[in-house]
Amino acid sequence: MPGRFSGRRVVVTGGAAGIGRACVDRFIDEGAEVVILDHNGEAGERVLAEIRARGKDARFVALDLSDSAATEAAAKALDSELGAIHVLVNSAGLVHVDGRQSNPFVERGLAGWDPLTTVNLKAIAILVHGMLPALTAGRASIINISSEAAFKARSDRWIYDMTKAGLLSMTRSMAAALVSRGIRVNAVAPGGTITEMHLNDSPDPEAKRAEMEKQKTASLLGRLARPHEIAAAITFLASDDASFITATTLQVDGGLQRLG
Repeated sequence: MPGRFSGRRVVVTGGAAGIGRACVDRFIDEGAEVVILDHNGEAGERVLAEIRARGKDARFVALDLSDSAATEAAAKALDSELGAIHVLVNSAGLVHVDGRQSNPFVERGLAGWDPLTTVNLKAIAILVHGMLPALTAGRASIINISSEAAFKARSDRWIYDMTKAGLLSMTRSMAAALVSRGIRVNAVAPGGTITEMHLNDSPDPEAKRAEMEKQKTASLLGRLARPHEIAAAITFLASDDASFITATTLQVDGGLQRLG
């Protein structure tokens, strides 16, 4: 039976790992033609090999979103080559700067401002603008991946949190700007999710996974999310099932924001 995305072309940034990778698998399983954008060429080729081993296929484009000129060139090239893009998932994001998980305002000031704002905000605007003819041709759905961090007050990760909050405003503005072109724009704000990003930051990834699995107070559901659960929400917003939803943020956080 044909999937929801049969005959549709989907572009996923950050598609070589984590939530982006889960989206790639979900879209492919539902019949889409998928283009993966990721800065990690080795991981991208590994994902392609795994997809092809399942009898499926995809395309991989290595792209460093911190390079605005390269991002603009890639967006224009994809716009020209693909002709029509039906879904764009902006999943790629930068969390750490210079290997630091903490970036306190008082101690470090604006350190990290440029790389975080470039990847988490500017690159998304560049991609959407550069691909606009193809997105319009596909009457596309754009999904921007924010974070539950957009709703937090943290002094030590303030720039990251600010970019994720800013992305929600950008989503609403893009939705208003692109509605006349038949393009819907929404955001997903995941709660804590067990991904390679968190595991690879630890000297003992398996111990870190076990620790994360035990975080019973991480949400009302008493656990962290798995990437495929976030991907399910993203594919819903991308599908015709969400045809009357735009300029909206879907919080996929297990009830975290309502946790007493």
